[in-house]
Order: sequence, then C-alpha cells, then structure tokens
Amino acid sequence: MLLRLLGSFFILVIFLLSAQANAQTSVSPEKAQALFTKTKSLFEPIAKARGEEFFLEIHWDRNTVSAQAVRNELKKYGIGVDVGMLTSSRVNEDALALTLCHEAGHLFGGRPLRSLPAEWEGPSDETGKSLLTSEGQADYYSTATCFRKMVEGEDHRSALSGKEIPQRVTTLCDSVWGSRTSDSYLCQRAALAGFSFLTMVMDFPISFNTPDNSVVDTTIADSYPSRQCRLDTLLAGALCKDVLPLDYARKDMLLKSCALGVSARPACWFKTP
Repeated sequence: MLLRLLGSFFILVIFLLSAQANAQTSVSPEKAQALFTKTKSLFEPIAKARGEEFFLEIHWDRNTVSAQAVRNELKKYGIGVDVGMLTSSRVNEDALALTLCHEAGHLFGGRPLRSLPAEWEGPSDETGKSLLTSEGQADYYSTATCFRKMVEGEDHRSALSGKEIPQRVTTLCDSVWGSRTSDSYLCQRAALAGFSFLTMVMDFPISFNTPDNSVVDTTIADSYPSRQCRLDTLLAGALCKDVLPLDYARKDMLLKSCALGVSARPACWFKTP
C-alpha cells in the first residue's frame, strides 16, 4: 500500500519512534520528515512551473533498503522510498539525504538518459530515450547540485564530528574549496554521504584511495558503473565549483570549470563528446 507523505506524517513518527525504541534505526522521525519536506520544497516548484506534479511516497509494505524514481506518466515526477530505508541501522541521515538526491537526479539531472525498456508503452523523450537520467549522471548530480541544497545552512564541520575522513578526501576538498572552509567541510560531508549511500545494504571493497582508472569507449547510460566508479563520481561532484541548477529538463549538464580535472565526470563511465 502506498501513502503520500504529507498525509502519513503521524504514522511516520509513530513507526520510527517504535523502530528507534528497538534500536533499529539511526534516523530520527523529525529528521526523516525534515528531509522529505525539504525534498518536496526543492522539486515541487519545478514541476508546478510546468503544470506538472512532484510527489514523494513511502512504501510501507517494502522492507528493502531502497528508493526509486518514478516517471511512468508524462506530467508526474515521483520518488518512492521503501520503509526499510527508515528502519535500517546502516542508513544515517546524510545517506538518506543523498539517496533522495540520487533519485531526484534521475528525474531532473539531465543527459545522458537511459534507453527505453523493451515493450515500453509509457512516455519517452523526444529523442526516443527514456525520461530518466542515467545512473552515473544521477550520482554526479546528487553531490554537485542537490545535496548542497538539502543541507544548506547547516554546520558541516559539526556534522563531520566523530567521523573518520580519508586524508585524500580532505586534501582534495581543501585544495578546491579552501583549507578548513565551510565549503570544504560540505565537500567532505557530501563525499562521506556518498560512501554511506553506496554501502547502505552491505559493505563493498571500495575506497576513496583506489579510484577506478578504466576508460570507457562509450558512455555507460543503461547500466550501473562499477561501485568504485560511482564513488569516484560522487567525489567528483562534491569537488565541482560550478553553480549548477536543480533542473536540466533532460538537457546536457553544461559544465565550465568542472569539465576537466578532479571535478570532471570520471572516464570510467562518461565519454566526453
């Protein structure tokens, strides 16, 4: 059964309080609700400006640690969050925020787009592609654009307190954003959120210290890049200094300073045109 978020706030609070009492979750009901509300505040205006609808749903009957972008109707954008995201002890607040941003990236992150699935009868892009952004692009969008908006105004240094930050992440963020600046702490926070996002279900042998140096012949648009490549992409997005919009309307992301160097989309999935 699906329940729209705003109509189920009290159910959410009761459910998460119960889960917290059983030491199952690390996300408070208040923070979960704040993140959902923030997501809606960021993306509802974009959809409304086009005469369309943005919605967010909790899937109460799904205990998996997962979320999905929904684009089955031309004038509706949706994010579905399985209730396992709200009860797992592996999902922290920043991982939940990053997950919401990744799914929003599928809806608003621009090209490259996925191909249409076989026998698809729903809406499509004017180029014959899907309306959903590829995995690699959604990853990049999540840290280069969305996560910054989700945590805007917060004390990023305090958010990092007690967390182990890899030296390479600190060095890169400081070199791009300035040593010990709020922007550098935000960069580090986004990178760690990306790592948590990629390891919400289980641990994987990925590290900020072992980037994927492979080079693709064509952009990976219809499948997942390697998990290490995705971590590299999330870090690159955090290092991007371009001021990027939240909505690309299925168009190319026009990067300036971020087209090259440490903030460029990694060649392990993206082929520069």
